[in-house]
Amino acid sequence: MKIKQSKELKPLNFKDSALVSSFLGLPNHLAERRSRPPASMEKIIDRVWENWKFNAEQSPERTISENWQKVVGMKLAGKCAPINLSKDGKTLVIKAASSTIKQEILFISGQILKKINCLKKCRDIENLKIY
Repeated sequence: MKIKQSKELKPLNFKDSALVSSFLGLPNHLAERRSRPPASMEKIIDRVWENWKFNAEQSPERTISENWQKVVGMKLAGKCAPINLSKDGKTLVIKAASSTIKQEILFISGQILKKINCLKKCRDIENLKIY
């Protein structure tokens, strides 16, 4: 006797998932998550605005990130990225894609610092730390 198998696998609904979990002796936490109603777009947008701090004041890190291509140039912008500022706010940590890129950044670090210091709220940055 041959059993005909369906080519399409359909996701389990809450009832089926609860039955399978009970049969296998597994927790039913996944089925419980699926049973809650979807959040409204208004709530999602409010959460995003809150988490991403759109209403917050512009930070130096954000200013540098937004202007990164202008700071290091188009050639290097895709090969390195600003990571964060040190706790004292005087050192910018940069991640480079390779040791060659790291060397290029070191050669023009003075120019990079001048451009960063021209940005709003970035005048305190004195050093670059490149990884």
